[in-house]
Amino acid sequence: MPMRPNISLYSRSMLVVCAVLSTIIAAEVYLIGFDVNAESAGLAAIGTKTAPVTASAVPATLQIPPVVTYREVVERPLFADSRRPPQQNDETVESVRAVQLAHKWKLTGIVVAGENSFVHVEGIRDHKTVRLQAGMPLDGWQLEQIEPDRIVFSSAGESVTLQLHESKPKAEPRRR
Repeated sequence: MPMRPNISLYSRSMLVVCAVLSTIIAAEVYLIGFDVNAESAGLAAIGTKTAPVTASAVPATLQIPPVVTYREVVERPLFADSRRPPQQNDETVESVRAVQLAHKWKLTGIVVAGENSFVHVEGIRDHKTVRLQAGMPLDGWQLEQIEPDRIVFSSAGESVTLQLHESKPKAEPRRR
């Protein structure tokens, strides 16, 4: 009596699944009339006939519009019934911009070397480091002053100061 190999139920199931999938793929190739040689030669497969590809048959490459195109969509609140941006006066917008700058960037380094002084600021969320010199812009703000422990940005008559080291309350010594 010849010995039959012992194949597990899982292996048999996988063989059946592979056989079914290869049958489906073979049927699709046959029914669609996919011609590999026509594709590689630059010809389009249409049924069993091949036709040369013309410039009008090739779709133009898709171009993604610039992000500013979507500004109005992004500015409208998502969950408001009217989808209209809230009304703000100019003073509120300016003070919000100052707070946003202070919450978006932190001062990580200052090099004071006369006219060649520069600073390093780091994005709080993305940890991106930017090197700036006096007069350079950052998010619509211009770096005005570089001091040994702080820098000052200005924009539209408003100023924002970033400290090198945030002042922390000193811990009082414990008494026993």
